[in-house]
Order: sequence, then structure tokens, then C-alpha cells
Amino acid sequence: MSDCDKSKEQLIEELASLHRHVAELQNTKIAFDTLHELLITLVTTEKTANGSLMLKAVLRQILTIAIRLTNAEESSLFLLNSDGIVTESILARGVIIRESKQKIIGTVLDKGLAGWVLRHHQVGLIADTMDDERWVTLPNQPYTVRSVLGVPLLRGNKLLSIITLMHSKPGHFRPQEAQVMQLTGEQMALILENALLFVERHPSQSELSHSPPKEPELHRTQEQPFPTEKLSLLGIYLIVEQGKFMYTNPGVAAIFGYTLFEFITVESIFELVAVNSRDFVAEQINQCFQAQNKSLSCTFKGQRKDRNLIDVQAYGTKTKFNGKPVIVGVMFSGFSNS
Repeated sequence: MSDCDKSKEQLIEELASLHRHVAELQNTKIAFDTLHELLITLVTTEKTANGSLMLKAVLRQILTIAIRLTNAEESSLFLLNSDGIVTESILARGVIIRESKQKIIGTVLDKGLAGWVLRHHQVGLIADTMDDERWVTLPNQPYTVRSVLGVPLLRGNKLLSIITLMHSKPGHFRPQEAQVMQLTGEQMALILENALLFVERHPSQSELSHSPPKEPELHRTQEQPFPTEKLSLLGIYLIVEQGKFMYTNPGVAAIFGYTLFEFITVESIFELVAVNSRDFVAEQINQCFQAQNKSLSCTFKGQRKDRNLIDVQAYGTKTKFNGKPVIVGVMFSGFSNS
């Protein structure tokens, strides 16, 4: 059927469908941009700060991104342990004495929107605080709040953190902002989980300073941090099962000597792996998807467009994107062609 034969209603519906698809693509791009920005924060700070300072830097960057995406005026963030206890917090009113901070946190988790998010594990949207019992106005609150967005950062069923975004005008936060934050929240939670694991395994600066021994050509890499000097070659990827690419940033194309236009034809990670390494990489990817390994972490021989071989380090974590199991991670090459 040609466009000339379609009814006005059909054309309107197709246009609406196209607008929805464009909006989905825009949200997906925002999510990947968020992932990229937080990865850079994670890999740079874990080289320059101890575990606690690195975690705080990641938390502040998460909150900065959330504010930027939603144009929030005020914000707060709670980091929770496995028992639902707040272990770190960034409050909208800034630094206050410990007793007051604990009282504020207890009140909002008991009666406020953050508590609702904690109990329901869902994004909470308040169009107007005057008409929603989920909002509690604190004593001596130094700002006006009429519109609020509460965002859970979840990894599976585990709640890692709660972000509360606030604005003085009613109706400022809309379902569009809620949808964006729900999608980007998945990426924020992924980075936050890795930051928490890093703090757990590298609690002191002295432990971070030790250099790992040289590894064999093909191996499982044990929690090795990304070298800061390789950031310019950092490639971010997202693959589904069978190794098919769902997303790559320009860094992946650059690592393997492709232009962005040429890389469009590369559909699978295995097209970038040397023949002798493909079984090994396939096994690592399969183990990650089958939950035999929580993360993907390995070094393999990669094949560039010019057919030269390079050593590639790849890291990834299994997660869900738009309801589908995926591995999202980074790769880089720090060695000369062979």
C-alpha cells in the first residue's frame, strides 16, 4: 500500500509510532551516555582515591547526572546496605550534625517518598506535594518543594540507593522524566554495584598500589582495575547472547581500526576476535550469561580491520536492558600489533 492509499488515521498512527520510536532511541542514547560518563568516573577515581573517597565521587556524579537530566533544583541520595540501612547520604540541605542527619533520614524513610520507594522498589512521581500524602515537609526546611521524583537504583531485587529529585514548581517532573530516570537508573546501579565491589575488595590505598603479575595470553582477569592511561582507547559495548552487539561507542571501532561508518557492518564481537581465541571468548560470554560467572573479565587476541592481531582486555557485567539479558562493559587494547 502506498502512502497515497493510506487513510488520514493510518498516517497519524504511523507518525505517532515513529515519534514513540524516536523517543525510545533518545532515551537509549541518554542511558548509554550516562553509562559512559560514570565508567570514566569509576576508572579514574579508583586510581587516585581510596575506596571510601572513590565511592563518594561515584555517588556525587550519579546525583549530578540525575539533576542534569531532570533540571531538578534540589536533590538527595541514600546509599543502602543489604539490610536496608543507610550507610552514606547526600542531603539537599548540605552538611549538618550527625544527630540531625539521622533524624531526617529516619523521618523520610518512615513517612516520605523515599520510604515509599524503599518499600515498593518503583519510581515515585509526585506532581504536587500539596495533594500527595507521600511527601513530608521537614522542620526548618530551607527550600520549597512542590514536584518530586523518587528513583530506586536496583540490581535485580537488591535496592542499592534511592535518589530524590525536587523542584519548587508543581508538575515540573512528568512521566517522561520518570521514564528517563528509570532507564538511566539501571546504568547508575550497574556502576554503583561495581564501585561497591571495588571498595569491598580494595579497601585501602596501599592495596590499590600493588601491581598485578603479568598474565598469560588467554586468561580470566581477576578484578584488575582499568589503567587510567588507556582511557582514550576505552570502548564501551553492550552485547546480547551469541555475542551480537546491541550498542558500541566510537572507542570500540577505533580499537579495531574501523571508521564509524565501516563498523556498522560488524554485528558480533566474534568478528573482532582472532580465530584461535574465539572458543575461549565464547566460553567466557556463555558462562556470564548462564550466571556461572558474575562478570566477564578476560584478555584475548583481537583482530583489527587490517588483519593484524592485538591483545584486548574486556570487562563486563550481566544486567538487563529493556527487559533483555545483556552484558555491558568496556574493552581496551594497550599493546602493540603482533
